[in-house]
Amino acid sequence: MRKVTKETVEAFLAGKTRTVGNTSTDGTILRLHGNRIAEKMPDGSIVATLAGWGSVTTRERLNGLCRLLGMGCMFGQCKFVQYYGSRPVGVNEEVVLVRPEGKPVTNV
Repeated sequence: MRKVTKETVEAFLAGKTRTVGNTSTDGTILRLHGNRIAEKMPDGSIVATLAGWGSVTTRERLNGLCRLLGMGCMFGQCKFVQYYGSRPVGVNEEVVLVRPEGKPVTNV
């Protein structure tokens, strides 16, 4: 995991403000190049999106979030198709990583 990812995702999960390079958080929203890639929802869930960009950097930031949440599923790409775990996802699709009760989603 890159240093920028570790620092910004840790701040995001702790609810703190942090900016490192092209990645920032206000403690509620995690942004890459100003695009929302993850958000803590009012009900306690955490949702993630590729924000229209299936880039290596976007996937790396989201995979860092998954790792720090202790999740086994990761974002990936195969033959230009984006995946979360084994499930294809659209680049603008929102993926629930953590349910409202605070438990990571594991069945993908």
